[in-house]
Amino acid sequence: MKRQTNEHNTASSPAFEGEDFSFQEWEQQRFSGVTFRGCDFSEALLDRCEFDRCVFRSCRFAGTVFRRCSVTNCSFPYASLFNVTFDECRMMGSSLAEASVSALTPKGGNWSFTALNGLDLSRIVWEGASFEGADLRECKLSGCVFSRCSLSGALLTNADLTKADLRGTRTDGVDFLHLKMKDTKIDLEQAVLIAEALGARFCGEGNDGD
Repeated sequence: MKRQTNEHNTASSPAFEGEDFSFQEWEQQRFSGVTFRGCDFSEALLDRCEFDRCVFRSCRFAGTVFRRCSVTNCSFPYASLFNVTFDECRMMGSSLAEASVSALTPKGGNWSFTALNGLDLSRIVWEGASFEGADLRECKLSGCVFSRCSLSGALLTNADLTKADLRGTRTDGVDFLHLKMKDTKIDLEQAVLIAEALGARFCGEGNDGD
């Protein structure tokens, strides 16, 4: 059963160590510059909470739901995230690169300039999410579906997009020459961008392109 709490309404700069926040419900809580060390957020519901410049070091998130939260410029070093839901969250500037992440369930949201490099995010369905300027280098994105997303300017060097579906997603500014694509579904606009990256030009019938 969830436990509702409002005891952390606003917190600035303190640290929480080894706290058990599991099964709690937090609503509109605000944290700035706070360090959470070794805390357990399993099965917690965080609703419209704001975390800015926070550190979640070695914390446990299992079945945790972030609902319409703002998680900006935060880091999750050595944290464990399993079966976590991010529902329409603002994740700008945060880093999950040092965390252990599996069975992630995203629902839209703004992931711009987020560091996700090196993570295995295979077979996730992303819908209406923005990854503009995000670091997705060496990510495993095989089998992912990106529907109405933006990967504009995202770093995808050595990312694996095997059998991913990019149709309907913005990919301007993506370096297609240094990522892995096999059986990847793309639309016509993306095909033109890839052709241009390879040095080709679309001229149309009867047009020599000069």
